[in-house]
Amino acid sequence: MDEKTAQRFIERYEEARSALPGAGGWLARRREAALESFREAGLPHRRLEDWKYTDLRQTLEKAAFASAPAHEGAVVLPGRRSASAFAAIDRHVLVFVNGRYRTDLSQVVRLPKGVELHALADVVHEQWAKDLVERRFDDARQAENIVDLNTALMSDGACLRIRKGVKLDKPLHLLFFSADAGASHTRNLVFLENEAEATILETHVGEVASFADIVTDIAIGEGARLNHVKLQDEASDAVHLATMRARLAAEAKLSSFTLTLGCGVSRGQSFVLFSGEGAEANIDGAYALRDKQHADQFCVIDHAVPACTSHTLFKGVLDGKSVGVFQGKVIVRPHAQKSDGRQMTHALLLSRDAAMNAKPELEIYADDVQCAHGSTVGELSKEAIFYLRSRGIPEAEARRLLVLAFLEEVLDLAPHNQAKDALKLLVSEWFGEAAP
Repeated sequence: MDEKTAQRFIERYEEARSALPGAGGWLARRREAALESFREAGLPHRRLEDWKYTDLRQTLEKAAFASAPAHEGAVVLPGRRSASAFAAIDRHVLVFVNGRYRTDLSQVVRLPKGVELHALADVVHEQWAKDLVERRFDDARQAENIVDLNTALMSDGACLRIRKGVKLDKPLHLLFFSADAGASHTRNLVFLENEAEATILETHVGEVASFADIVTDIAIGEGARLNHVKLQDEASDAVHLATMRARLAAEAKLSSFTLTLGCGVSRGQSFVLFSGEGAEANIDGAYALRDKQHADQFCVIDHAVPACTSHTLFKGVLDGKSVGVFQGKVIVRPHAQKSDGRQMTHALLLSRDAAMNAKPELEIYADDVQCAHGSTVGELSKEAIFYLRSRGIPEAEARRLLVLAFLEEVLDLAPHNQAKDALKLLVSEWFGEAAP
């Protein structure tokens, strides 16, 4: 492997290995194995089918990110509304600056009995953490080199464990802020035991050139419920790479929603595996892009057992020379009868120079199933704009109303009412900023 960018990451591991969490234990050995795997595979490139629309190797080579420094002292969040979008929600808050947990900036008060919340270094000795970190997905082969990179270099992260039958009293907000230029590698672990419930809000903001490498491993026990709302609004020269790997036991439910507004290049990867019957996963999202932004959504849902339900809907608007990507796959294994898997993506082009690439797939090996997928790409209706203008509405406002109406269906899927309202306001203001 002679790729220079990958070699730089390997050198950074060698420099930081003694200071990384878990030195001397099982995690140190796992890091070494991950690094060797990454050394052989290197960074993904466009010759790989799963990466044909996003050239991560070239992007990181051009940016040449060094490691982000540990930022001490006060921080000033960006003035944009996204940084405080969830401020009105009563919540617990964990703040990460340059990928590192800041106790002094976080606000966690009186967690219910049975809720354990830690930084990564505090749980590396726990068996449940080991099980999550070491888990691999059969149909995530082309993503494993990215997970291996994160495993080798992960320096911090939020680790949440909720005991059987316990409900987190209010949402947990994970706020990730890039204060200084550079790369950060974060690992989040979420373990909900049987019948547990939680809502997680996640925000990524920053105004500097940065590379955010995030992996979130999730295990949801029987009958447990996890709601997840993610907001991404980073600098135009930032790179955001996020991988979510979730395993659902019988009757478990995962509802995850992502709104992508900012970032130069972003890719969100979701891998969901049903391990128990009657489980449900909703992986949805919206994006609003402009200028030369590039956003890639990649989703694989594996119906490995019977009678599970999955729903995926992504809708987005693209302006300027922005590029959107949706790649999704629903897999129904042999004997996974009574599976219900649906996957749709819709894009609205506001500019002749904007582009959308969509590739939804079904891979079905059972016969008693209900599965569907589809994709549309279009532009604003001239007739609808003319109708609104004939009623005295200015063209810019008419376009804004039509865009909001287009996105409202998917925004309504955000699994928290106050967060949903905040996201709708952000989208409305985004269009106001983009309008001529």
